[in-house]
Amino acid sequence: MPHIIFDNQRIDLSEGQTVLSALLERNYNIPNSCQAGVCQSCLMQASNGEIPAAAQNGLKDTHKAQGYFLSCSCTPNTPLEISMVNDANQRYTATVSEHRLLSSDILCLRLTIPNTFEYRAGQFINLWKDKTLGRSYSLASVSTLDDDIELHIRRIKNGEMSNWLHDNVRLGDELDIQAATGDCFYVADKPEQKIILAGTGTGLAPLIGIARDALQQQHQGEIHLLHGAIKSDDLYQHQMLLRMAEQYEQFHYHANVLQRDDEKIADNVIRYEHPLEQHITEIMQQSKDCKAYLCGDADIVNKLKRTLFIGGMNMNNIYSDPFIMLNKN
Repeated sequence: MPHIIFDNQRIDLSEGQTVLSALLERNYNIPNSCQAGVCQSCLMQASNGEIPAAAQNGLKDTHKAQGYFLSCSCTPNTPLEISMVNDANQRYTATVSEHRLLSSDILCLRLTIPNTFEYRAGQFINLWKDKTLGRSYSLASVSTLDDDIELHIRRIKNGEMSNWLHDNVRLGDELDIQAATGDCFYVADKPEQKIILAGTGTGLAPLIGIARDALQQQHQGEIHLLHGAIKSDDLYQHQMLLRMAEQYEQFHYHANVLQRDDEKIADNVIRYEHPLEQHITEIMQQSKDCKAYLCGDADIVNKLKRTLFIGGMNMNNIYSDPFIMLNKN
């Protein structure tokens, strides 16, 4: 039976059990969020033993070399001696510079960051309430355009983190954040290529960042941003995106709303009762030589990936960072 050594204790693991699961069972307060190998908040370090390759997927080579691994993805086959990662090497202090509502339930949180903090528009960070409670939020800001980073945070019913950020955080507060990660960012390798950006809810945040970054780097190909919502009130950056479409000839904004309501924001860019899969297929068919960025609900992101692949898009041109929702958000 495989086992780990942690806190000078031997802990036996059941077959297929992850390191994170075993530690949480024994009431160790291990930082974690998505528990799916995405957010990297459960990072730990091994000083002895063989780390399964799957437990280091997505990590930088420098982290792999130091024995870092994702405890939620680690099911060791041999004994593994592990420890917590020193927070001082992983976290940064950021200061709240803006705290305002973009809609009734979506908060715009802007943070002043240290000069040493680096990121690409569209990546995500982990933001921490304390040593163990943290959540992943995507970046809507662009490092070459904005002094601060910007997050869009939806209030989740009974969500410990989101309600704390909405109700208790104030201007000037200092918050802990973790280094930016994720593969959803613009690369200026084919400036004439069509770009499709599609997402739902606050999955819009990284798409705005990617679009602004591409335009700032003078991308010449068409950029199509599709935002899916339940009702028109959920199109929380609608007017800003309309202004972007007016300002940049190559930028096209498409709003998709599943339910007709009082049409407070009605105009000719809103498509009612048209799912994103149908709309994204229509845009891709105009030219299959394109690149796609998908963000938002994991189920919808996976549907869009399948739709694009079946439609003929190369999987290497599809980038996605799905949101994985936990009950404790």
